[in-house]
Amino acid sequence: MVIAYNEFNNTVSAEEKSAISALAKNLKNVGGFYEKDRDVYEKFLRNLSYLYNNKYRSKSSEKCRFLYQWLYILREKNNILDYPINMVYTAFVDKIVPLGETNICPYYSYDTMYKEPINIIKIKNFYDNILTTNRILTEKSDLQEKDSHYCYAQRYASECAKIYRNMYNTFCSENKHSIPENKNTCSELSAFSTSYTEYLYKMGDIKKKIPDLSGTEKEKHFGYSLDESSPTPGQELIQGSGDSRETLSESGPGHRSVSVGVGEPDNPIPLNATAVVGTMIGIPPFLGLIYRVNIMCT
Repeated sequence: MVIAYNEFNNTVSAEEKSAISALAKNLKNVGGFYEKDRDVYEKFLRNLSYLYNNKYRSKSSEKCRFLYQWLYILREKNNILDYPINMVYTAFVDKIVPLGETNICPYYSYDTMYKEPINIIKIKNFYDNILTTNRILTEKSDLQEKDSHYCYAQRYASECAKIYRNMYNTFCSENKHSIPENKNTCSELSAFSTSYTEYLYKMGDIKKKIPDLSGTEKEKHFGYSLDESSPTPGQELIQGSGDSRETLSESGPGHRSVSVGVGEPDNPIPLNATAVVGTMIGIPPFLGLIYRVNIMCT
C-alpha cells in the first residue's frame, strides 16, 4: 500500500505531462479549479492513465481503492471540492475508455459515500493487516517479548475497535443503519466487525489481549496503556509534517501489507498518536504510519 501511495505522489515528469496534456490544458475551464491545485489534478490524471493502461504492479481493484484514498487525503489537505475532480475524471473516462467497455475504476468520493471518511479508510485497511496483527499478538506471548511491535499491534486493534464502537453507535445502532446516507458506512463497519471477530478475537488467546467489540472495555493493558489525552481519530488530519523510513512486511488476507519502523531500520522508534497523524503532510510517511500493522490507528 505504501508503495502505491509513493507511486501516486511521484512528481509528474515532462513525458507524463505530455501524455496528459490534452486533458490538463483544459483544467482552467473546469468550474471550481484553482491553479494552485494543478499539481494534484495532474497527478490524478497521470495515475488514472497508468491504472487504465495497466502500468501498476498490483491488481486494478486494489490500486483503485488506494488511489481514491490518496485522492481524499490530498483533497482534504488542499481544500479541493469534489465537483472539479469528478469533472476531470469524467473527461478522462470519456477520452480513454472505449464505448461499451467496462470501466475498471469507477469514481467515488469518500466524503460523499461515507461518514467520517478518514476513519473508514483506517478500518478498510485494517483488513489488509489482520493476519500480521494476528501473528504478532500470537507469537509475542511472553512478557519480555512485548516489545514495540506487540504494543503497537495491540494498540492498532484497540484503536480500530474504538473507531468501530463510536461509529456504530452514532450511525448504525437502533435501526440507524436503514437511513440511506448511513448504509455504506454501516456496511464497512459490518465488514470490519466480521474480520476483527473471526480473524483476531476468536483466534487462540488473542481475546485476552484486545477488546470485545460488543463490550465496553477501552483496552487490554499489557504494558502499553491508551493515552486518553490523544486526539480524537482524524482530528489532526491536516496538521504537521514528518519523516520516516518504511520497510515491507507480509500481507493480510489477499493484500500486500507494510510494517513501518521510524528511524534507523534496525532501531525502530515508536511515535505517539499526535506524531503519527501529524506526519500527514509528508504524504508517504503519513500513509506508512497510519495504516500499517505496528502503528497506532489514532
